[in-house]
Amino acid sequence: MKLNQIVDNVKSTFRQAAVRVKSAMTGTTTTIQELADYVLHHSKTQQENRTLLGISYSFYHLEKEGIHYYLEMRGTHILQLDVQTTDEKIVSYRSYRDQAQLHIKMKFHEPLLGQD
Repeated sequence: MKLNQIVDNVKSTFRQAAVRVKSAMTGTTTTIQELADYVLHHSKTQQENRTLLGISYSFYHLEKEGIHYYLEMRGTHILQLDVQTTDEKIVSYRSYRDQAQLHIKMKFHEPLLGQD
C-alpha cells in the first residue's frame, strides 16, 4: 500500500515538473481555471446540458482562431478541459489526475485567451 502511494507521489511530481518546464519555454501565462472561465463566458461558446444517472453535466465547445476548446463541468466543478489546434494538443486537464494543477500558472506559445 505504501509503495503505491510513493509511486503516485513520484508521478505527480514528474507531471508538475513537466508543466513547469513547458511553461518556462513559452509565452502566454494562464491557469486552467482562467481558461475554463474564458470558455464559459465567451459569446460563441456552444453549451449542451445532459443528465446522466441522475447527475447533471454541462459540455462546452468553442472554436476560435484555429483553436478548439472543450470543457466538461458538473455544477461549478471542472471535470475536463482540452485545448488544441488541428496539429497539436495544447492543454489536456482531467480533474481525476490533475487537480493540483487547477490554479498553477502555465505559459503557452499561443494566445489562448483571445481578445473579444
